[in-house]
Amino acid sequence: MKINRKKIVVIGAGSSSFGLSTLAELMLSEDLHGMELALVDINTDGVNQIRELAEIMNQQWSAGMKISATGDRQEVLKNADYVIICIAIDREKCWKKDYEIALKYNISHYAENGGPGGFIHSARNISMLLPILEDINKLCPKAFIINLTNPMQRICNTIKRVSELDFVGVCDQLYFIYFILGTAFGNEIGIKVRKDPRFLWTEDQLDYHFRLINQTREFFTVKAAGINHFTWVLDIRDKKTGRDMFEVARKKLMELPPEFEPLTQEMIKIFGQIPVAGDCHISEYVPYVSQLSAETFKKYDIQMYSFDWGNRTREMMWKDISEMTQGKKSIESLKSSINEAITEEVALIIASLEKNKNNYVETVNIPNQGSICNLPAGAIVEVPGIIGGNGITGLAIGELPEPIAELCRRQVVLNDLTVDAVIEGDMNSVYKLFALEPMISDLSTARKLADEYVKEFREYLPTFE
Repeated sequence: MKINRKKIVVIGAGSSSFGLSTLAELMLSEDLHGMELALVDINTDGVNQIRELAEIMNQQWSAGMKISATGDRQEVLKNADYVIICIAIDREKCWKKDYEIALKYNISHYAENGGPGGFIHSARNISMLLPILEDINKLCPKAFIINLTNPMQRICNTIKRVSELDFVGVCDQLYFIYFILGTAFGNEIGIKVRKDPRFLWTEDQLDYHFRLINQTREFFTVKAAGINHFTWVLDIRDKKTGRDMFEVARKKLMELPPEFEPLTQEMIKIFGQIPVAGDCHISEYVPYVSQLSAETFKKYDIQMYSFDWGNRTREMMWKDISEMTQGKKSIESLKSSINEAITEEVALIIASLEKNKNNYVETVNIPNQGSICNLPAGAIVEVPGIIGGNGITGLAIGELPEPIAELCRRQVVLNDLTVDAVIEGDMNSVYKLFALEPMISDLSTARKLADEYVKEFREYLPTFE
């Protein structure tokens, strides 16, 4: 049991990956009051703005925290008790290239966490992560690591492979199933569903999306398991009565308009199971929408991430920070936004570990230690968990349906090969994982695409020199 943890270090605190709702949760949690919060980012202007905002929160909310900001992580990692990792490098610029390069090889895909783009995204972030982990191993080897960085499975796998650190990966994608359930059960639970219920990357639609999620969570609880962004519903309950709603939900989902999450609907029809993460993310782990010439990406109406929306959101965040630090906007708005936002519950995790609260959380990404019997031991799985003073315990959910487990097992192998490739700078491992990648059907394409990705992003990949 770890006790007397007092120091929280946030690496990547000056980027939009570390959201204002997460900062506000840390500052508002009474269990964390009086702790030290050290903010780290190579973007020193950004991290200093975050520090100024945190100081205002600290004063107005009487948090009693000691707050600092630096561009030098070694300066603050010594004796850290918790390290939050939320790193990214040229995210949208690189993501767009990942997507466009694959198109040249007849592959259309979301290109974030799975598929060929998932590899190169992982390679860039793992390359950044390795020296960070080296410093953590040296300066605070007993720290607990909370990872927010994608691709979640491959980043967490890297932590496991190069250290003995305790860690958890946290992701909010489970909440997408509440959007799906809200759309299916809207009339029954008194929620007004839009005429066009699709998920779209527009401000208006996203506001509706989050409102619907929060309303639906008042009526249902969901348990799911699998791998990150590819989890599957195990149980759905009526929150008030405890009634098992799984079969009712599966039937209702089959009655949705065909244009609403069509890949999800097709997977339910074929496998009889309900995927959680929505079409954008489940499409990353299957080959059914990736053939550009067949226009399956278009057929299933996969909503590719909006880079324009991402840029606008980031600009709005920095504008809000500027106005709050200048006193032009109240920080009290962040309290209400926490209730409306979908967050990774970082403060809850730290408080549960610190105060031995044994809290239940809907999703944690941890090494498989018997939680899912038919996935490999040690693989990074996403399951419900209990968090207390002794750490994080994943719930034992038994076996996934075997066809679903088989889909997940392929990704586990790809995750291992990715970590091997980046740590060793080994192109043969890259060729192997591309030869196994479900979206690639030709060995010459596997080799050519691997070579082009590594060549294009070599500046981010020091081990491949």
